[in-house]
Amino acid sequence: MISVKKVNNKPLNFLERIYLWEVARGIAVTTRHFFRNLFSSKGIITVPYPEKLIPLPGNARLRTRHRLKMRSDGSPKCVACFLCQTACPAYCIHIEAAEYPDNSVEKYPAVFDIDLSRCVVCGMCVEACPEDAIAMDTGEIPGGALTRSEMMMNKEALLRDVPGTGDPSPLGASNHLANEYLRGKE
Repeated sequence: MISVKKVNNKPLNFLERIYLWEVARGIAVTTRHFFRNLFSSKGIITVPYPEKLIPLPGNARLRTRHRLKMRSDGSPKCVACFLCQTACPAYCIHIEAAEYPDNSVEKYPAVFDIDLSRCVVCGMCVEACPEDAIAMDTGEIPGGALTRSEMMMNKEALLRDVPGTGDPSPLGASNHLANEYLRGKE
């Protein structure tokens, strides 16, 4: 059975009808918070983001910026199967395939671009990849940029990021095969 609750709405008095008292109370609360935060910053929870970074939780489900994984010989794991491009709901991945000169069976991505301005960071590309070639584990949250070209990630930028290392090279500076591939061995 549905019960009905009667609400007794009392009529508003003169001060409540012109809302001056309520507006004055709101301004008083705002002014109190302003001066309290102006002279004592310990109650402020806002973080100045680019200057101060908060450590991200070590969560396995955390999706951060993309990277392409590499094999031990320095070539990318990606075989240009276009499954990540097909699975992407935002259509932000662009791949062009090429064939290795010595291996006629396997392809590699001649062009692999991700437009981070369109990416919704859903992780569908990672789930769709049969080779486990793309990952979202760099620990860097895709953010804003000053120009649109800064939001475009090409293959070289995707191959450079290895989580947990400060080295820009995918396998270290001593690995000459990886460095040769990044220079344009295609």
